[in-house]
Amino acid sequence: YVCEKPFQLSDPFNTGKYPSSSVLGYFDNDTYLDIAISNSLENSVTLLLGDKEQIFRNTRPATGDAPSSMVVVDLNNDTKIDLVVTNTDDNSVSVLLSLGNGLFLTAVDYDVGAGPYGITSADFNNDKQLDLAVTNQDDSTVTLLFNNGNGLFPTTTIVSVYNFPSTIVSGDFNGDGKMDLAVSYSYDAYIDVIFGIGNGTFNNTDIYVTGYYPAYMILTDLDNNNKLDLVTVNNNDDTLTILVNNGDGSFTTSTLDSIGSYLTSLTSADFNNDNKTDLAVVNAGDYNITILLGNGNASFQSGIQYSLDHYGLHIIAADFNNDNKIDLATVNDIDYTASVALGIGNGSFTNGIDYIIGESSKWLISYDFNSDHNQDVALIAQDSNDIIVLLGNGNASFEAPLNNTVGTSPVHVLSADFNNDTKQDLLVVNQDSNTIDVLFGRGDGFFDTPINYTVRESPSYAFSADFNSDNMLDLVVANSMNASISVLFGKTNGTFQIHDTYQLKGSPTCVISADLNKDGKQDLIVTNKGNNTISIFFNNGTGTFIYSNDYNVGRIPSAIAAADFNNDKNIDLAVTNSGLNTVSVLINNGSGSFGIARNFTVGRTPYRVSAGDYNYDGNIDLVVINSGSDSVSVLLGYGNGTFQPQLKYKAGDNPTSVVIGDLNKDNKIDLAVTNAKIHYIC
Repeated sequence: YVCEKPFQLSDPFNTGKYPSSSVLGYFDNDTYLDIAISNSLENSVTLLLGDKEQIFRNTRPATGDAPSSMVVVDLNNDTKIDLVVTNTDDNSVSVLLSLGNGLFLTAVDYDVGAGPYGITSADFNNDKQLDLAVTNQDDSTVTLLFNNGNGLFPTTTIVSVYNFPSTIVSGDFNGDGKMDLAVSYSYDAYIDVIFGIGNGTFNNTDIYVTGYYPAYMILTDLDNNNKLDLVTVNNNDDTLTILVNNGDGSFTTSTLDSIGSYLTSLTSADFNNDNKTDLAVVNAGDYNITILLGNGNASFQSGIQYSLDHYGLHIIAADFNNDNKIDLATVNDIDYTASVALGIGNGSFTNGIDYIIGESSKWLISYDFNSDHNQDVALIAQDSNDIIVLLGNGNASFEAPLNNTVGTSPVHVLSADFNNDTKQDLLVVNQDSNTIDVLFGRGDGFFDTPINYTVRESPSYAFSADFNSDNMLDLVVANSMNASISVLFGKTNGTFQIHDTYQLKGSPTCVISADLNKDGKQDLIVTNKGNNTISIFFNNGTGTFIYSNDYNVGRIPSAIAAADFNNDKNIDLAVTNSGLNTVSVLINNGSGSFGIARNFTVGRTPYRVSAGDYNYDGNIDLVVINSGSDSVSVLLGYGNGTFQPQLKYKAGDNPTSVVIGDLNKDNKIDLAVTNAKIHYIC
């Protein structure tokens, strides 16, 4: 019996550029399967982390050049699932050791042969450690990397094979307790079975003819005899080659045709719960999937085709929503997406983890603007004079955008309750009109018409705090072209008046306040990109500020975060240096003066920085937006003023801003990033 529609296709999820393969794993140690997708043109892996709401959260750790195939395995025996990626263009594999929370240590690359493509993992030398085997297409070899037990691979060996090897799988094909290999050769229309000796070496190869261009191969048991069979996808003649294991390591072959057009990948599972192995095949040329229900003897019923509406490249099968029914996921070329198909009766996923906002975006904040206890988002649309508000649903998804028109060329937005009505208001800095706008919130996600204030030339950033101890929020604005900061005092009705302007020696890019000298008053810290310094102004208690000192940081400082990095109860500073690809950390001596800055490497062109305890260990960490390398760097703090080496994650084209908070109410810290060159938040 066959259901009329056994699968229902969800809306697609955005990936990186040219997604080429995918694997499954429990990367964040919950009970919901996650998906890793290699992005060949973006040098990254997209991680779609599943949760109980059937929503996939998207992160992108970096890899080497042109990542292609992947394998998931626990390499260092810590019970956490690690990830290994082949990098075709730089002749390496990237090993990403898992932290168990959906994050990975920075990738460690190992050299292999020329043009690495396929990868598999098994214990090839019987030392109870999982090793790696990689096919190298351009020099016709297989590289074996032997694990020392800590996830490190100090020893490698090379096995010569036939021309242009592509996919590779491993298993004990002949029942001798030693791991064997099977390699497909796309240009020569055959596969090669290579038998292992058990010490990391191989001999006695058998060759089996397949259809033309066997582009992909899987291991599965097609006839329920507990022996490993093989299936290849042959995309130049649109066939499948079935290789049934005879039990002694030899195989009997047969061919399935009339599947579809330009087959690219397949997977196996029991889709209809009859305890027989079925197949799902991606037909890229037809933009669909073919389901082949198995008879239990390596034969199949006629194929059932279901529209994918995408040019599928790779497919995997698993139970993504823990309902004991097998689901499917594909990665798709052309539109760079992933699609999930849940078995009928299982519900469906929300519309991905990226949200269309209509314009490129460059600044992002998160608050509860409509008093529903869910985190909302406000962001600047770079290509227009609008502030866009996205009201959150509490599960990391958002309602349709709400637009608010402000001044010319808005560059910064912040939120606070300026008129003391318990509703969140917005303040926007408009660079080309030399103004700031205040928009009073109504408490339902909508805002009043902006009230406009003129400041000095080319304002770039604003910060709010109570500077004169009257329990009203005041403002400080950095004026980049005028080399000054403007201080505005707040009134009880939420309006402001200019109080004073302070000249600087350089061009200010950012200004914040903190109590640096422990006198209970908010002092000012300003970044100066003109002379690569920060300026400190002490508050005299009435809202008037006295210049203290300048401190050298890196080239082109762009942003500041203030927090206690060494647990001495004094406020320290972290400054991003856009021209040096570093973060400068300055430790407070307790009186508001600072020692020589210590630099920590991050991504290219760091633009913004946030500080907080993001891994709940009691130490302050840093999150840095790197606009030049399209990434986010996470630096976990040791609690002594120093930080671990960066963990770097892909963040879309030209990221400009980040908000950090619990967006899906799971008591875990989430990140949302705006991207200036694409119309999404990630």
